[in-house]
Amino acid sequence: MHLVGAGAPVDIGEARRHAASGQSKLLASRVGILAITLLSTVTIARLVPPSEFGLASLAQVVVVFAQVFRDFGVTNAILRKGNIRPEEISMIFWFNVVATFALSLLLLAASPLAAAFFGEPVVAAALSVSVVGFFVGGVALQHRALLLRDLRFGQIAMIDVVGLLVGYLVTLTLALIRHDVWAIVIGAVTQSVVSGGLAIALSRWRPSRPRRSPELWDLLRFGANSTVNSLSVMLSNNFATIVIGRMFDAAALGHYNRAQMLFAMPNTNIIQPITQATMPLLTRLRPHPEQYRSAYLALVGRLSVLLMPMAVTLTLTAVPLVHLLLGSRWHTTGVVLMALAPTLAVMGVGHAVADLFITQDRSREMRNLGLAELVIRIGLITVGAFLGLIETALAFTISTALAVALRVTIAGRKGPVSGKDQVVASLAGLPPGLGAALFAVPLYFLLPDDVVLRAIWIPLGGILGALVGGLLTKRSRDGLSELAIAFGMAGLLRRFRPRPL
Repeated sequence: MHLVGAGAPVDIGEARRHAASGQSKLLASRVGILAITLLSTVTIARLVPPSEFGLASLAQVVVVFAQVFRDFGVTNAILRKGNIRPEEISMIFWFNVVATFALSLLLLAASPLAAAFFGEPVVAAALSVSVVGFFVGGVALQHRALLLRDLRFGQIAMIDVVGLLVGYLVTLTLALIRHDVWAIVIGAVTQSVVSGGLAIALSRWRPSRPRRSPELWDLLRFGANSTVNSLSVMLSNNFATIVIGRMFDAAALGHYNRAQMLFAMPNTNIIQPITQATMPLLTRLRPHPEQYRSAYLALVGRLSVLLMPMAVTLTLTAVPLVHLLLGSRWHTTGVVLMALAPTLAVMGVGHAVADLFITQDRSREMRNLGLAELVIRIGLITVGAFLGLIETALAFTISTALAVALRVTIAGRKGPVSGKDQVVASLAGLPPGLGAALFAVPLYFLLPDDVVLRAIWIPLGGILGALVGGLLTKRSRDGLSELAIAFGMAGLLRRFRPRPL
């Protein structure tokens, strides 16, 4: 199997072409994933009540916690290094397998304690079943990382679509029969098993016998710092779930879980495909500071052009959209989503900062940054939880904005990309964001209180306003052009581009 960057030097132009085509392939797959996710959201939410979603999320948050330790952060070493030897890859694989097996046993032993902590006996059984998907996913970590490193984005896209589809079909079948937490838990396990199995089969890589690598301690050092950061980020992102599960009832957690799932759709289906394709390119551009800087700032620009108007539009349309998709009994979910939606406005500049630390081998700074963000998130969410469910969601939004400001400041202290560079690049999203507000806000106040009208016309107004606003400045026009290319619309873009006289 050919590993890009595993031995021979890589042509930068070829790497750029792979990254550009990779974005299009991953985004194209996300069209299918988004369709399946929306279908799942609409159908399963009408078959399973909020309290059952809450119970499933209690088990899931424990699994997510264990996932941080599954590879001790050393899988990131495959992505950060320009060259990596076969024995290093095999060593990391066997490390993952041993760690995953040990953590699986630990999860089984800890399941009664988790059930006692949350006061829900069914959590123990749900967590025990979830261990199956956890183990298979851990064994497949290395294979998926190699697919990504080798720029095989089409196969990654296929894995994601097939895994999600099979998981949804299992969930739907069980939801029609049982209407309870097991439909969600078993469906999630099925998705993990199918995705992991496909990654192992398609990577075509097989490990050799474990042999000690001379760079073992360097990998473990990087992995330790990466793990502390990952743990901090995981706790930051899931602390609200833990607090709500402890202080509120399962129904409240179910509302928060569904709102968070809808809020995460742009991240899962748009941001991740774009950043997944860019990170291997940054690894290869590291010896070329100007090209590295240009590639990263272009990423920030196109993310901001997309996410700032999306934040405006989703905030205004959250409640009617949830009513339309899930039904009136999920009204609280819509209000929580309205409180979370403004977070998207800062994710364009904040989401990819971790790539700077990884590709520049700044794991210690990344570790310290994660701990600082955790303190911010815990403090604000704890205060919000004492005030109520909606206030907890608002605390998440505020703490994210503060964490992004800190992230950008620290990342810009070293390397070819300064904090000012990142902020200026993110300003490309301001004109489309303002345009979305100018078109969507009047519709919010003028439209009658009709769910269908508001769920359709407010987003359409926001999209039209974003396009109009995005044409006003060169920076935002460039961002729109790059998004059009990423979404496979380069031909349409050329058709409307003015021809030289």
